[in-house]
Parts: sequence; structure tokens; C-alpha cells
Amino acid sequence: MYSRWLEALSEVARLREARFREVLRELCSRSLVVVLFGSRARGDNTPLSDWDLMAIVEAGEYEIEAKDIGQVVWLPLSRLAEVLEHSMIILDAVADGKVLCGDSRIFEDVRDKVSKYIRERGLVRTRDGWFPGSIIRQ
Repeated sequence: MYSRWLEALSEVARLREARFREVLRELCSRSLVVVLFGSRARGDNTPLSDWDLMAIVEAGEYEIEAKDIGQVVWLPLSRLAEVLEHSMIILDAVADGKVLCGDSRIFEDVRDKVSKYIRERGLVRTRDGWFPGSIIRQ
């Protein structure tokens, strides 16, 4: 029975991986850069972990889109400063990010701006999120 469960798990993982590749191809054709973040980027994923992706585009709306493979965070470069003021997920995406396709120099520029934002605000990452370092030390 255990071997049948493992076979089923392997098949589900294979099908999900194939679907991920389809979604990635679509995103790569529509974005300047696509970045993997979350458990799969950090390497602490399981076979059933979802894929967290950030699609960086020139302009448009900031949006978090639920997909069957996980989430896609749409980050318009033209609104980066505004998005940073109300979305901590961007901090995680940049901290963990691994470029999957597109111009990695664009992602490095975003990483530099986000790092500056983190430094200026004295933010510290914990397992519960990003907080001002002054609060963490108390």
C-alpha cells in the first residue's frame, strides 16, 4: 500500500511540474523577468509545495494572482516604490528570489532598491514577517 501511495505522489508531482513549466513559459513571454521565491527558491520545499513566482513587468497593476500551481505576484516597475509601502510579499520575493527567465539585471536593480528600502526602515526578517529592528530587539 505504501508503494502505491508513493507512486501516486510521484505522478501528482510530475503532473504539477509539467503544469508549472506551462505557466512559466507563458509568464516568460509576458514579463521582463520571472523570479522564483518561497520554499522552492530557498530549498526547503516538499514534493507537494507550490511555486511562488514574481513576474516583473514595465507597467500595469500590482496584483497577486492565484494559479493552480501557486501564486504569481505581478510587480510593475513603474509602481515599485508604491508597492513597497503596502506589500511585504515583495520583500520576501526579492530576499529569496532566483531568476528563472528574463533580464537578471532588471531583477538586480529591483533587489538594490528593495535592499535600500529595508535598510532605510531598519527592517528585520523573522519567520513571522518583516519588522522594524527596534521592535525585535526589545
